[in-house]
Amino acid sequence: MTTAEKPRDPKQQMGVFTELAEVSEEYRFRQYSQAYSGRHVWDEFVTAQRENHDASEWYCETARKAGRYWKEHMESRGRHHALATPEDAEQWCADLLETRKKTTVYREYWVKVLRFYSWLQYHTEHPHVYHPILMAAAEYPKTSELWDFKIARSRTNSSE
Repeated sequence: MTTAEKPRDPKQQMGVFTELAEVSEEYRFRQYSQAYSGRHVWDEFVTAQRENHDASEWYCETARKAGRYWKEHMESRGRHHALATPEDAEQWCADLLETRKKTTVYREYWVKVLRFYSWLQYHTEHPHVYHPILMAAAEYPKTSELWDFKIARSRTNSSE
């Protein structure tokens, strides 16, 4: 017997807000840019993964690598790495998919950023009431391609 599958539609995993247009101005991430200035949230995330989930050193190292690429991308777009828009996610995915295999992008980069934003949502010290990576997966082609890859992998793995 297999465990119940998670919903295939990313909107079913987002919570209240499924599109950025639904998010009122007071909850938009750009409102928090000063509060996040100089804060190393990605490092907090990796530390929490290590301490709370007994993540392997390999996982932490790949998470740090993904974080470096994500932070560089977000810096080039003029935003803190914890304050992305769905468009930021889509462009990052498109750029990575141009130079790397889909499996590599998924395993070593995308899934880490997906987890990062999920982690932010579940910690009350962060104002993350929406998930820009899931929003991008529901709206844009390259992020959606990675989402579909995730769903296909989970279906394959659950049937083993």
